[in-house]
Amino acid sequence: MAARPAPQILVVDLAGVTFCDSAGLNTLLQARREAERQDTVIRLARPSDIVTRLLEMTGVDQLFPVDRVVPAVLPPGRAG
Repeated sequence: MAARPAPQILVVDLAGVTFCDSAGLNTLLQARREAERQDTVIRLARPSDIVTRLLEMTGVDQLFPVDRVVPAVLPPGRAG
């Protein structure tokens, strides 16, 4: 989030995450707050089944767009 200008979309690839606890969830939520201040959307991509279940049980899946694959993100100025 330190990049200037801030990106419009930041994709967090969770494919390698096999464990996430309250500290991990809090980190995601803090990042979301900071991203909102900079008009950036954080997307969560490729969460494992265990991480998906945690996101759903805690309601965090309602706060982030969640993708089963890494979404294609076009460079600024490119239409899709």
